[in-house]
Amino acid sequence: MGAQFFSSARAVRLTDIGVAVWVAVWIAVGLVVWHDIGAQAGLAEDVVMVGSAVRQTGQALGGVGGLPLIGGEIGNFADGIQSMGAEVEQSGRDSRDAIRRSAAVAGVAAVVLPVAMALLLYVPVRIRWRRDVAAVATALSGAADDPALDHYLARRALVALRWDELLTLTPDPWGAVGRGECRALADAELARLGLSRRA
Repeated sequence: MGAQFFSSARAVRLTDIGVAVWVAVWIAVGLVVWHDIGAQAGLAEDVVMVGSAVRQTGQALGGVGGLPLIGGEIGNFADGIQSMGAEVEQSGRDSRDAIRRSAAVAGVAAVVLPVAMALLLYVPVRIRWRRDVAAVATALSGAADDPALDHYLARRALVALRWDELLTLTPDPWGAVGRGECRALADAELARLGLSRRA
């Protein structure tokens, strides 16, 4: 149960902070992974530029290939250069797109897997704790001085508090509950839950 998982309301707050830091760290890791892998797309962009330059060179030579007397062989050569440039350009685009996809997938995976694991384990326990505290708070608002509620809270304290904490409240914790001397133990349980009686 969530109430037993956490030792106190303070432990809940510290765990909340720890989980938030965990999530923030993995989001940062995901962004770094996405950025670093995505940066490699710049190399593919350079290939696109080289391919474009080669293709344009082929086009320029193609203009010379149309001239009489000197054109024939140059025209065939220009067509080959232009075709090769277009292939290099397309290959660069394909590589750039693949790198960007890989960067996005790796970045998301770096965030989703550890964050999802943490939240799947923590959120249900945290919800149970919140419901438990809310139930006690509701009972307290309607019956703050009810001996039955004190008895219930004192019995919870016997299970939740450490032995040394119990002994600071009463030298015989179980005997005190048996005799109906529950107020100190009940108040300690309320304090553990982060609650207090109405003034």
